Amino acid sequence: MIRSRKLVAMIVVASGLWLACNPGGPNYIEDMDLVVTNHDPSFDFRKLGTYAMPDRVVKLTGKVIEGQDPEFVNNVYASTLLDAIRANMQGYGWTEVSEFSNPDVIILPSAISTTTNIWYYDPWYWGWYYPYSYWGWYYPYPYYGGSYTSGSVFIQMTYPDGKTAADNIPVIWSSIINGLLEGSTDSVNERIVDGVNVAFEQSLYLNQ
Repeated sequence: MIRSRKLVAMIVVASGLWLACNPGGPNYIEDMDLVVTNHDPSFDFRKLGTYAMPDRVVKLTGKVIEGQDPEFVNNVYASTLLDAIRANMQGYGWTEVSEFSNPDVIILPSAISTTTNIWYYDPWYWGWYYPYSYWGWYYPYPYYGGSYTSGSVFIQMTYPDGKTAADNIPVIWSSIINGLLEGSTDSVNERIVDGVNVAFEQSLYLNQ
């Protein structure tokens, strides 16, 4: 949990630095994409070689009810994400095995999306009026200015053999890929692949 909070904090700081370096704002949607990785620096990844991964990507909604299955990301995007992870793991010398084959690590991908509505207020709508025999005032009238959807992909590499006495399994590597979920399906998928590639490029210690 502490490591997760640190990772989120790193994203906030990196976002601030990005804005400071780009005061004019982004020119393209992909300019808003951000990739942050973190790992346990004391862990020796070279002693590992196999991994397992689910065939679906969990969608984080905050509405999980005990006893019910979670929601999953649309396979149009999930398959792209999973294939990108597989390609990078294979390129780094890892072998994918069944979850029942006692893999060295288990990779758990998940995602979350948020839609933000934009409302504008015209400052000229503020004012006083004298309709009849009393003074009155009214609020500025808001009007809808559109919306945008942002999303984050979380990739966590867990180490089952490091399970603690409290049944906690340590996360030895993690990444967050954050950006706007705007554009065509092909465009979003292309940026997912780019984000995963960058995450592994930032994590050369995973190379076997």
